[in-house]
Amino acid sequence: MAKTKSDLATIAAVAQLLAVVLTVAALFFARDVFIPLALGLLLSFLLTPIVDRLQRWGIPNIPAVVITAAFAFVLLAGTFTLLGRELTNLVGDLPTHKDELVSKARSIAGMTTGMGGELDNLADEVTQAMVKDADPRQEATDQIAEDQTIFQQWTDKLLPTKVAPSDLPNDGTTAKSPLYVQSVEEALPLASWASTAGTLLGPLATAGLVTVFALFMLIHREDLRDRMIAVVSHGNYVTTTEALDEAAGRISRYLVAQTIINTSYGFVLAIGLSIIGLTMTEDGAFPNAILWGVLATCLRFVPYLGPTAAAIFPSAIALSVFPGYSVFLAVVALITTLELVSNNVIEPWLYGTSTGISAVAVIVAAVFWGWLWGPVGLLLSTPLTVCLVVLGRYVPRFKIIATLLGEDVEIKPSIRFYQRLLAFDEHRAHEILFDHFEAEGLEEACDDVVLPALKRIRTDHDAENLSDSDADRLFEMVAGMIPELDDRVSLALRSQLDAEEPTETPSVEPQSRIIGTNSHHHSETLVLKLLRLGGRAYYQLDGVEDDMMPQEIARMIADAKPLAVVIAVLPKGGFVQARYLCKAIRSEGYSGAVVIACLGKFKNFDKLFVKFRKAGATAMTTSYSQTHSKLVSITQRHARQTSTSFPQPQTTS
Repeated sequence: MAKTKSDLATIAAVAQLLAVVLTVAALFFARDVFIPLALGLLLSFLLTPIVDRLQRWGIPNIPAVVITAAFAFVLLAGTFTLLGRELTNLVGDLPTHKDELVSKARSIAGMTTGMGGELDNLADEVTQAMVKDADPRQEATDQIAEDQTIFQQWTDKLLPTKVAPSDLPNDGTTAKSPLYVQSVEEALPLASWASTAGTLLGPLATAGLVTVFALFMLIHREDLRDRMIAVVSHGNYVTTTEALDEAAGRISRYLVAQTIINTSYGFVLAIGLSIIGLTMTEDGAFPNAILWGVLATCLRFVPYLGPTAAAIFPSAIALSVFPGYSVFLAVVALITTLELVSNNVIEPWLYGTSTGISAVAVIVAAVFWGWLWGPVGLLLSTPLTVCLVVLGRYVPRFKIIATLLGEDVEIKPSIRFYQRLLAFDEHRAHEILFDHFEAEGLEEACDDVVLPALKRIRTDHDAENLSDSDADRLFEMVAGMIPELDDRVSLALRSQLDAEEPTETPSVEPQSRIIGTNSHHHSETLVLKLLRLGGRAYYQLDGVEDDMMPQEIARMIADAKPLAVVIAVLPKGGFVQARYLCKAIRSEGYSGAVVIACLGKFKNFDKLFVKFRKAGATAMTTSYSQTHSKLVSITQRHARQTSTSFPQPQTTS
């Protein structure tokens, strides 16, 4: 049976890997279809908030889409027209700056003349040495070839022969063997026109497809959403609807925020370059400042590479056009300031949790999608990765994607605590436990951090993943944190009591004594110590020795007559021992409350509780907080019955 499960797991893993490979292959080979579709989807996400706003103003769907599309078309047309005009002006102005370009080139060359000249001299010396040290046999071969050439010249004079032009070597070594040149006919005008048209029609066709897809998605967005939910949900409409809404919301917010940031960046850059040109140059103008602002706005949509390219162009112009380096340094300072403000102030403020992917995931996504789809993949990398992360959050099969690429890794505190224990990093484990204690309180710290870690130590030890010595060392590390936890609980309790009644210090009544015992493992002693910490204002919990036999424990409890008995069970195992101990306690005549603290989640809770009730147990709890509440309840009920004053429940957080 185990082998069958292992084989099925292997087959499932291979099938998942094959599915990933086939998906990537389909995205690569069918990119001519997927790229326009993805661009259209991206454009529809960007324009959807505008269409929704127009519809809220009372404009019907189709007119709202037409108005939005017309606005986007006018904006893009104006942007490209402005870019074309500025690029034309830049190309026309470059010859006027050739003197400064030559001067800067000569200065840079002069900085490297010494090293370059030494390298050239070294290369010449090596070449001469190679010629001098040539093989004597090679020199003899060259002499024979020279003699044969002289003999061939005499024989050609005496007996001339006609040699066809095609038989000549045509290597250009002699006058009779010139380089063979063949004229190539120019392409026909029709073929040249067709080639040019093919080059231009490709991007135009892609732009047309993107426009059609975007308009179709905007007009029928509600219908497409309903159809997708019907196909993907498999009956789980709540999860599918939430996933689609989250993905659409995150991408829309990200694109809108990025558009605002990039437009503001380009606007401020253009103004800053204009001010630099006005105050620091003789002409009073920075070349094509508007071009660099618009180009920065467009390029910054591409992660990492875009901002770098947007910074290089104006810096290169400042370095190569203006004399000296003051203008160049001013441009660099301007761009650096804009990047710092944008990355550390504006982007965190506008983005917030809009994307939900980590910084490393952005880099990985840019590399992957850039490799898969080229420059368009760089542009689409972040939105597509957002979709994958949202898919991983709602579909358990793809949860690994959300774990690897998500911004907030959902790792439970107990897992982090246990990982630090396994690495024997006691300092970091201490920080995790006490940070959770300060934030949530003692009960949550025990239920969320300590007890799950203890159970994992037991599980890994039973599975022989941990040796006896390693398991004991981990238990000792946890036990070493309990005294400090005790001090912090005492300090918090003392501070609260002093704030309420500074002159009185309540004490635990002798009648509220509780005896705790473990069922089958020494790690359960740590559970009892934690229960003692939480109940010091309500009851006194005393433990028994670990080496005592069940009958001895039962007789001791019968003689002590405590208010209650708590038996700690830390699964796996311990249920049989706890029932046997409970029967032994009842057989000795003890009639008080017996609480079985089975720490964990159990599918067969009812059956398990019935068995414990038959053995004589009063109650069964499954967490630290339940156990603590049950013991406090028993103590308070006894106090009311005996008309003894008892402090009200206090929080220890």
